Amino acid sequence: MGLHIDSIKFLANILQQNTFNEKEFNKFIKTKGTKGFLAHQESIDSGINIKSIEEELRKVVLDKNYKDIYEFYLIKKNIDQLNRDIEYIKKNEKQIIYQALKEIYKIIPRDMTVKFNVYFYSGGIDGGFTVNRKKIFINYGKYIGLREEFVKILSHEIYHSRNIPLKNRLIFLLKMILKVNPLIYKIIGKAMEEGIASLIQHGGKLRRDDPTGTLTKRNLMLVKEEFDLLNCILLDIKHNRYDYKKISKLNIYVIGYYIISTIYNIEGVLVLDDWTVNLKYKRIIKKYIEVCDANGISSGFTDEILEWIMTQ
Repeated sequence: MGLHIDSIKFLANILQQNTFNEKEFNKFIKTKGTKGFLAHQESIDSGINIKSIEEELRKVVLDKNYKDIYEFYLIKKNIDQLNRDIEYIKKNEKQIIYQALKEIYKIIPRDMTVKFNVYFYSGGIDGGFTVNRKKIFINYGKYIGLREEFVKILSHEIYHSRNIPLKNRLIFLLKMILKVNPLIYKIIGKAMEEGIASLIQHGGKLRRDDPTGTLTKRNLMLVKEEFDLLNCILLDIKHNRYDYKKISKLNIYVIGYYIISTIYNIEGVLVLDDWTVNLKYKRIIKKYIEVCDANGISSGFTDEILEWIMTQ
């Protein structure tokens, strides 16, 4: 386990010069952090590539007023803070990892292991992502000067790297393959996964908006609209209609965090192990409905959709 900061270190070197340094750029592109970011963007067909990064970065270096699509210009504005952060991370690597793990084990079982390496990058809209449950990538451009928020997003991504028993992973995969409507497992499963990860990141009450904007106090206030969209999407799936444009508009972080934090704030953490360890969500949904009914809270689900979810 370690924090690999070479990508943002080379980026800082590039941005604090008056001319574009090809040698430093080549080092920057070859880092695991930048390579991971590019591979991730390619997987979601974003159109981001090495050529566009070089063109945008070159413009930022040569023109102090240029605002690029990767937001390198914001990093340039905060270059002194970034340099301080780099030194802080190098000196406090073990303490940073310890703090993140401390938050993780408030939620996951103590005997559940995590194994990961963290690679820094900058660019794109995500705060971070995890590949193959082992490689964590953090978009540090979103967290310059925000040390507490950085530890929080790190704990979020470490949750995704937990060591789930192979048997449970295979069972879930078979459900995805063999079920008539596997997309429901993908949507509800992602809501559980990101909901618990966001609980670890933000706690049971959101006190500060996520720097990436995926989870904010405002969009939690508008959670009913997200549930209306979710019900519509699931109804389509029930009738074998698949509107991927509609699915892409769903804020799964808001849905997941609302469900998971509602349970956690009243019932605690134990029922969440059904997803964390077993990749099963039905008991969690059932508990969510019980908590909502007992406390006069609308669950957001229609009766038709709820009944259908529980029979899948």
